Amino acid sequence: MQFLSVLRGAFHYEFRMQIRRRAVWITFTLIALVLLGLGSRTPDMQNILAHLSRFPLLNVLVTWTNAVSILLPIGVGVMLADRLPRDRRYKVDELFTSMHGSLSARLIGKYLGTTLATILPMFLFYLLGVGYITYLTHNILAIPLGLETFVVILLPGLLFISAFSLACPALIWVPLYQFLFVGYWFWGNIFPSGRGIPTLSDTILTPIGGFISAGFYHTGIFDVRNVTNIQAIESVVALLSIAILVLVALWGYLKWEQSHQ
Repeated sequence: MQFLSVLRGAFHYEFRMQIRRRAVWITFTLIALVLLGLGSRTPDMQNILAHLSRFPLLNVLVTWTNAVSILLPIGVGVMLADRLPRDRRYKVDELFTSMHGSLSARLIGKYLGTTLATILPMFLFYLLGVGYITYLTHNILAIPLGLETFVVILLPGLLFISAFSLACPALIWVPLYQFLFVGYWFWGNIFPSGRGIPTLSDTILTPIGGFISAGFYHTGIFDVRNVTNIQAIESVVALLSIAILVLVALWGYLKWEQSHQ
C-alpha cells in the first residue's frame, strides 16, 4: 500500500509541475504550426482533404496519426530531458530522498506523471485533427478509431523515447542530449535506408511507429508491402521492453548514486 501511495503522490506532483510549464505548450504549438504548414503545401494532403469521403475512414485516421508522428514526438523527447536535472538544481531530489517511500515508486511516478503531462498537448492537437475528420466525414466512428490508432501507433514509441529522455540526462548534459535526440529522430526514423548511411529507420526499433502502422493497418510513411502483423507486434514488444530496461538501469544508477552520497 505504501508503494502505491508514494507512486500516486509522485505521479500527481510530477504531472502538475510539467503541465504548468509554459515552455511545454509553446514548444508543441510551434511544432504543430510547422507540421500544419508543411501539410498545407503537400499536394497529396490537399487531395485527401478535398475528397475525404472517398477514402476509407480508418486509412484517413492512420494517415493523420502518421503525420503527427513525424514531428510532434520531438517535443516529447526535448521537454522531458530536464526533469531529473531540474530536481537536482532546485534540491528537490534531496527532499524526496529524506522522505519515506521507495525509490522505485518515486521513479515510476515521475516517469508516468511527466510523460502523461508532456504527451497531453500533443494528444489535444491530435484530437483537433480527429474532430476535423469527424466533421468532414459526418462519421462519429472517427473518434474511437482515432483513439485506437493513437494508442496502437504512437503510444509505444512515446513511452520508448520518454524513458530515454528521462534517463540519459542523468549522465549527459541536457542541451547535448536534446541536440543528439533531434539528430537521432531524423536519422533513425525518417532518413531512408539505401542512401549509403546506416540507419535504424527500416527496423522494428523505430518509435515513429512506421512498422506498427504498416503491419497492423497496411498504411504508413514507409514501403509497407513486406511488413507483417508479426513484425508490428515485435516492434511494440521491442519498444516497450527497451523502455522498461532503460528505467531499470536508471533506477540502478540512482540507487548507486544515493549510496555514495
